[in-house]
Amino acid sequence: MWSDPETWGGSTPSAGEEVIIEPGKHVVLDQHTPNLGGVTVRGVLEFKDGGYRELTSDYVLAEGDGIIRIGTEDDPFQSKAVITLTGSETDESIRGRDEMAIGTKLLGTFDGGSIDIHGASRDKTDWTQLGETANAGDQSIQLEDAVNWEAGDEIVVAPSGTDPKEAERRTIDSVDGNTVTLDSRLDNDHFGEIQEVEGRNVDMRAEVGLLTRNVVMRGDNEISNPGGGGSYTNPTKGDTSLEYETGFGAHGIFAKDPNRIRIEGMEVYHAGQTGHKARYPLHFHHAREQPNSYISHNSVHDSYQRGYNSHGTGNVTYERNVGYDINGHCFLVEEGLEAEQNNVFRENLVVFNRRVQRGDRPFGGVASANGDSNEQNDFRPGAFWISNPNNVLEGNHAAGGYLANGFFYDGRGGLGVDEDAIDITFKNNTAHTYSTDVPLRYKNLARGFGVLFQLFPDGIEQFPDFPLAPEHSIEGLTAYNNGHSAVWTEWSHTTLEESAIADFRVGHFAIGGATTRNNLFLASSDNFVGRGNDGDDGFSTFDNEGPADVTDPEYDDALQKAMEQREDGSKVPTVMEQGEDGSKVPTVMEQGEDGGKVPTVMKQGEDGSKASTVNSDSDTGSTSYSYNQQYELSSSTAILNDTLYYRDVPSNEANDFEGVDWPRTRQRSRVLDVS
Repeated sequence: MWSDPETWGGSTPSAGEEVIIEPGKHVVLDQHTPNLGGVTVRGVLEFKDGGYRELTSDYVLAEGDGIIRIGTEDDPFQSKAVITLTGSETDESIRGRDEMAIGTKLLGTFDGGSIDIHGASRDKTDWTQLGETANAGDQSIQLEDAVNWEAGDEIVVAPSGTDPKEAERRTIDSVDGNTVTLDSRLDNDHFGEIQEVEGRNVDMRAEVGLLTRNVVMRGDNEISNPGGGGSYTNPTKGDTSLEYETGFGAHGIFAKDPNRIRIEGMEVYHAGQTGHKARYPLHFHHAREQPNSYISHNSVHDSYQRGYNSHGTGNVTYERNVGYDINGHCFLVEEGLEAEQNNVFRENLVVFNRRVQRGDRPFGGVASANGDSNEQNDFRPGAFWISNPNNVLEGNHAAGGYLANGFFYDGRGGLGVDEDAIDITFKNNTAHTYSTDVPLRYKNLARGFGVLFQLFPDGIEQFPDFPLAPEHSIEGLTAYNNGHSAVWTEWSHTTLEESAIADFRVGHFAIGGATTRNNLFLASSDNFVGRGNDGDDGFSTFDNEGPADVTDPEYDDALQKAMEQREDGSKVPTVMEQGEDGSKVPTVMEQGEDGGKVPTVMKQGEDGSKASTVNSDSDTGSTSYSYNQQYELSSSTAILNDTLYYRDVPSNEANDFEGVDWPRTRQRSRVLDVS
């Protein structure tokens, strides 16, 4: 027993002491510890169940055959266990150097070592969805199913509209089946219905995630009882906000070939070390193959930097985890390395991740049209940021982010996998409420995407035959209320299929060659939340970073000129019509028999708006669908089957990409069925 002086040769460890548990020794923690200088485990350190235990130390490390154990798979830990990590900001490292330096203020492994943490909270409902709409002012919510949450548990309710700040954190007052009473009333509306359209279900029910777990890893930042006074506190930051905190928090790092990492039922907060590379809450760091490791049923919230990371590591399973209030990427595969394959991300929930200022990003960043190319793209963080595509993403929900994207497959830094070995699995994921910050413009194609598959421009050099690539699909996606596009693909042979896209500015923007097959595009759903709150088009915009970072009039002027310029240098005419109120109405141009452009007249809708036109070509049997209604006024629905998009030039054509020889082929689209 830790409390037995004989375990330590006469006296128990004192404050500031560095403790080593040697091979062959098995120590059971049966009390709180003082604030130790470090704990190195080469034997076994096990937490004794049956009461609250808190271990406070500058670091806790397992190496060699050492094991840190809190509960087992068959007998999870039932009481409260807390690891509080302490220490001031430093670049020192207790093990390793350069790329393999693991730092300090950590729970981790190095050169072997195992961590087995199994909290009883793994058996609680990790996250669910609303069973009916919750309105601002409500103090109780109805969930999809009955939950086993308890009074005092902390939850987060995801946003439903276009404003990611409408995520709300609350403490539970009581639970009765699927009815949860909160400690205070809701400030915002949260949609809770499944809408049926053309025989298909569009599920836009707000997610509700559990943040509290009975096993905790935390930094000592803002902690009221470091060292453990017998009571457990969980200070939080309050409302979801565009403002964010920085800090030198705790971090979990599993480096240099750990034997096994199995963590479930743990809560992590005040973790991540702002601006320091490789210092994230739960982080496999060049751990290579980890088929026996998993990270499941955990929560990471109030993170100073990122969330769950597989860096140089493959075959880890991440399942039913929750992330909330995350600075930067939340779930990520970091470098595109060959080792970063076959990780499984299944049924995880992210609510609100944000972009932070350049100086607070671990890899810096430049606010340019290319984002942070080769700098890990912290300029436009993803709830799921995937640099090696050969990983499995199934059933995950990305539920809101500021200047961020839901699912971001990033190929700009190059891939550590051969072109013919690309194997993408992306099924039944949901992405909504990602903000763009400014009106649509090519300069700012950096955020506001539900799903972004990006390969330009580095892929040109790696794949000489680009844009050819193996066929792969985005299947079963639900995406709505994303500030820029529901789906943006730059990978050839991408098929968007069996998906539901609702309340969009752009449904599917495809370049490089893509297929849209059997999808539902719902222009305006029954989801009333956030409709038209802050902008003329129904999408909220935010700008708190200053004009130097997000605006560039000269760029926009040059782009507009390029878009209006004909190949021969002449201007493309714009035909305007006179509206009934005297205003000018733009027209859609059609191809005449002699090759000239013929204006088409937009029909007047019953509500006074301009209705969409559908133009058919009898020779080819193809149909083009033109949509020209205001977002908040439209009620159009389209199901597009077997739609092909080809575009083999960069999307932002006004940019100058030096040394890139772009293929010169034409864009075409073919819509076979519109209803």
